[in-house]
Amino acid sequence: MSEKEERIRRIIPNDKNLSLKDYFASLPKAERRPVIISAPKEELVEAIARLSGKTKMTARRWVYGYVEPCLAEKEKIAELLGCPVEVLFPPSRP
Repeated sequence: MSEKEERIRRIIPNDKNLSLKDYFASLPKAERRPVIISAPKEELVEAIARLSGKTKMTARRWVYGYVEPCLAEKEKIAELLGCPVEVLFPPSRP
């Protein structure tokens, strides 16, 4: 199994049914020892970018809630996290 496939396999499913922004905020910070051992947030951003064919900057905008992806990309992200689209991207309130 390649390193990239291993990183995708380590992504934590969204069992709590949080929005993408809240799910991203709930991920643990990177574990640092002499070198970074685990960076769940960065791994999620990389996985979303790779899955959607977009840049990591675009994926970061999505996880921070600055911009919403199109429906096709929302469905890919929802499948990656094992959670319904409606939960990850709740309708915004005026």
